[in-house]
Amino acid sequence: MKTPDIRIAGLGTYVPETVDARKAVALGLYDAEDHEFYGWTGAAVADDMPAPDMAIAAAQQAMERSQTHPHDLDLHLHACGHEQGPEGWSAQHYILRHLTDRDIPSFRVWQACSGLIGSLELAACYLMAVPERTTALLTGSDNVGTPNFNRWAFGIQNGVLGDAGSAVLLSTREGFATLVAINTGSTAEVEEQYRGAEPLFPPSLTVGRSMDFRERLAAAGGLEETVAEVVRRQGELRTEIALRTLAEAGLEPADVTRVAHVFTGQESYLKVILDPMGLSPDQGLLEFGRGLGHLTVSDQVVGLDHLVAEGEVGPGDHVLIVAHGGGVSITCAVVRIDRRPPWARR
Repeated sequence: MKTPDIRIAGLGTYVPETVDARKAVALGLYDAEDHEFYGWTGAAVADDMPAPDMAIAAAQQAMERSQTHPHDLDLHLHACGHEQGPEGWSAQHYILRHLTDRDIPSFRVWQACSGLIGSLELAACYLMAVPERTTALLTGSDNVGTPNFNRWAFGIQNGVLGDAGSAVLLSTREGFATLVAINTGSTAEVEEQYRGAEPLFPPSLTVGRSMDFRERLAAAGGLEETVAEVVRRQGELRTEIALRTLAEAGLEPADVTRVAHVFTGQESYLKVILDPMGLSPDQGLLEFGRGLGHLTVSDQVVGLDHLVAEGEVGPGDHVLIVAHGGGVSITCAVVRIDRRPPWARR
């Protein structure tokens, strides 16, 4: 979908202090062989700070940077991968309450780790549908440091999770960058691999079952075979969507300056994502991301914020955003940097 009239007015992030991966190994939280193999150097750990509060902090930064008034907001979308607070509670409205007193729509989006980037497409459609709508706020956050979950032993692909909040302000009026094109797709047939042998009722959370994706994938037909099938199917669709989105933006892979992607500690994992697109891991954020952990829904926004703030992209540059969540949901977007924002450090 082409979205040349949708601009990025502001970005905001909240990334807590990191814990060195070597410390996690010494404490017995992180397997020493996994540390050596997967390449993570640390993870951002929010301790007991609630995930919605990280989203609020990121949103306040995005609004301050863009000089957006709270009364200008027309829509709020909040993405997350993990529980945000009390079961049955509306975390998105808690966030909204702290940002504006306007009675605007506020939705929670769950697309696993691609939720925030997928929300960009939903928000763009909402703004383009009615000319009077001008501004959409998107937030994302997770704190995975709960008692029954070990962030250092996630068990699949990325292996280590970090905590963060992030925010994007989309505008039809002005911004430092343009959302040129965006597309989303689903590989719905692989949902059963992430479900495993677990019953659908009663839900896991209500009976105290912890989330163990390694166990679920193994139950779905053998760990290595199942992961290979998810990676293959996901990779095919991800590449197709990325190349289609570039084409809609009038670009070739050679026109891409940098890539904002899921964080990983392994160059080999990043190559699996980028090689089929004709792109190089050098265009990604391997070194930056491996010290933070996989930040669930926030990797790409934290990565884009880093690229802009550090002057690693500038006017005329194009950033390809690639997001996938739970093996099932995929969104790719093209962002063009139009000018250097005042908050950029370089």
